[in-house]
Amino acid sequence: MNHNPSDTCDGNDDGSDPASEPSIVDDILDGEQKTVFENKQLVDSNTIVDHNRIYGRDEQLAAEARAFRDTLDGERPPDLLLYGPSGTGKSLTVKAVAEKVKDRAVQNSIEFDFVAVNFKTMESHSLDRAVWKLGHQTAKKAGIAWDIPRKGVSTDAKYVRLYEIVDRHFDALVFVLDEIDTLTGHAGDDEPAYSRLLYSLSRVMAEQHVDTLVSTVVITNHPKFRENLDSRTDSSYNPTGIHFSDYDANELIEILNRRRDAFKDDALEEGVIELVAAYGAKNEGDARRAIDLLRDAGEIANRSGETVVTEQHVHAANDSVVKNRVLEIVGGMSLQKKLSLYAAAVVADVGDGTAPSPAVYTLYREICQRTDRDVYTQETVNSHINKAGTYGVLESERTSDGFKSGVHLVFAFTEPVDAVIETLEADDVFDEIELSTARSVARQSLRDT
Repeated sequence: MNHNPSDTCDGNDDGSDPASEPSIVDDILDGEQKTVFENKQLVDSNTIVDHNRIYGRDEQLAAEARAFRDTLDGERPPDLLLYGPSGTGKSLTVKAVAEKVKDRAVQNSIEFDFVAVNFKTMESHSLDRAVWKLGHQTAKKAGIAWDIPRKGVSTDAKYVRLYEIVDRHFDALVFVLDEIDTLTGHAGDDEPAYSRLLYSLSRVMAEQHVDTLVSTVVITNHPKFRENLDSRTDSSYNPTGIHFSDYDANELIEILNRRRDAFKDDALEEGVIELVAAYGAKNEGDARRAIDLLRDAGEIANRSGETVVTEQHVHAANDSVVKNRVLEIVGGMSLQKKLSLYAAAVVADVGDGTAPSPAVYTLYREICQRTDRDVYTQETVNSHINKAGTYGVLESERTSDGFKSGVHLVFAFTEPVDAVIETLEADDVFDEIELSTARSVARQSLRDT
């Protein structure tokens, strides 16, 4: 039988070529997009907004402006230490003020700029990589190429090239060092990498590496990082501290209202701003999360083809954010850590929201026995669960109130328990575990303890 190429399944019955027909991608790219946004950048938490849009931080803005004012007078600004919880405006305020000073410096023929690096986002937390990153960002601000490879060149050589760029291109430069406490360096080092970096930057002018006025702004959630500074660094690094406290719901409402023009007129249903602020207040007053949540709700409205952002869109966006955050945390956990965390979550779910460790271990042991898995000691299980605490999933405290088992740990989840359970159950290993049975065992274990 002869085979006719025209009989292949690559074509349609009518002989037309499917490749020439518009696809769903073409429909999306070529069609007119309906959007609730007018200027989406305003609800991007990474956008440096004008200082007039920043609410509830007048005291901090004033302190930063007074410090940076020295630049305009040809003096070195003092080093600053901005500390407080995540999402409270530390990075936002200092970048907004620095941008304003940069504009004024241009008017005064002063070459001023700032170089911001978030050390938490680096793939390596070594001093060498930190200096390379600072050099790369500084060269970018200077408008030149950073010609130093990541590897094969000593840290000292990277410092030399960094200082050459600073000295040649800037009259004044501020290094904004965000989440500096994550710059720990290598295990076994005599001091953390951030201590050595701060020593070098605080001494750069005194040791005549540059004539440029160089200062630092350190941003951290954990001001106790200073306790680990080397004595030399502690002596030479003396910043002015500026504290940032949590936002409450009313402050978050005002913050979000100042970004309302990110959306088209009448694109936000009444109550949406207040609901987003309420979620933000539950997340320890984190304005960054609140802004991101408002944007995500708008994105969901867009995908649905709707022209108004509703409270339902906010709820859906929050559910998605929570699940993604928990998935990111638990996704890389070992099986035993997942089983331990699952037991704690189920006990908390059927109880008063907390999970006493004796009840957790009873459920964990029962799960392992029913699924033919190794049973670890209670001490190991507690350690596994506490590991989740380092990622912000839960907190623990030692107590002896009202339990027959004496002194023990009590775990309290900071992420929604149902989201933790649902995320863990997405792992195939939990196909062997019936949630209803686990809940029954958890209730009995709570009664027994």
